[in-house]
Amino acid sequence: MKPEWPTSQWDKNIYCYSNNKVFYPFYYYFYQLMNRPGLRLLLLLLVINPATSFTQEARLSYELLPGRVYLLDIEMQQTTSSETMNSEDINMYSSVLLEFRLDSISSEKLMHMSVRYKKLHLSMLAPGLGIDINSETGNNRFLTDLVDTLQGYWFRLSMLESGELISLEGLSEIFQKLDTYPAEDRQQAELTMGSLLEAYGPDAFRSLFNLFVNIYPKVQPIMNWTKDLTYYFNTKPVEIANRYYYTKTSGEVHTIQGMGMINALKEYAETLPMGEVSSTVSGTQTYDFQTDVASGWLIRCISKQRLIIETTIVKSTRLPVGLKIPSYTETAYEVKGTIQ
Repeated sequence: MKPEWPTSQWDKNIYCYSNNKVFYPFYYYFYQLMNRPGLRLLLLLLVINPATSFTQEARLSYELLPGRVYLLDIEMQQTTSSETMNSEDINMYSSVLLEFRLDSISSEKLMHMSVRYKKLHLSMLAPGLGIDINSETGNNRFLTDLVDTLQGYWFRLSMLESGELISLEGLSEIFQKLDTYPAEDRQQAELTMGSLLEAYGPDAFRSLFNLFVNIYPKVQPIMNWTKDLTYYFNTKPVEIANRYYYTKTSGEVHTIQGMGMINALKEYAETLPMGEVSSTVSGTQTYDFQTDVASGWLIRCISKQRLIIETTIVKSTRLPVGLKIPSYTETAYEVKGTIQ
């Protein structure tokens, strides 16, 4: 029932006080405001249907369409330096254009894709170590031929809406075919093949996929989430615990930032020219993602990785056992995505 309001200001204040109300001017203004039919209807709709609120949670997942082609252009620059005497930096550059063709989506929302390396460029330079590799100069004809051949093959994968890789098929078989490619210098061919496998083989592909495709949470909606991923560094698996933060949506672009902590799964033993050694890896990686709101596909990502590799001498005729030799690797990634 509508209250009978007093007429004088003094009586109005007494009425509000005696009826345990707030100060009258505010109460009376609120009463009049709430009795407007349009405003009451709007508030009722907001209560009944929260989806009409002004702050909707962003949906962070892939909404890809069968038959469409999705591209990732990944450029990587890496420098490795050591504190040993007469050491020299090793510089590596790689550019990869990956083509993903969505073939179908299962009833469980599993995305089945055909994938290929559409364009590749690999170079590595360390003159003091006798390393000068470049797939585009033609100086190493064997490497150039292998890269050209690799670009002609398709392989397959399946992934979830979150970007989690479920299966990878056909890439190992492609490298098995490349390994039988005729070469005049078999020792040089093995070194070249090893470099190519390290840069573009199955483990390398999984690493790039985990870094730049497998980025979304499994639970929706959510503002920050964690993913434990495996990344292969120099063919050795290391664990990355990535923490992602949804920052904002501006127009048709989601912004997501990330920070990863990197640790080796174990100590790795190997034999080098200096003797028998064991090594551990640790470091960090940062990410700045921009993704398409409609499809979830990556638009651009800038990422920087910093690793510390600690090598311990286990057995050597030249160096004291137990000597620890640190080296550092810095890698910068720039990734651009497009949809055809």
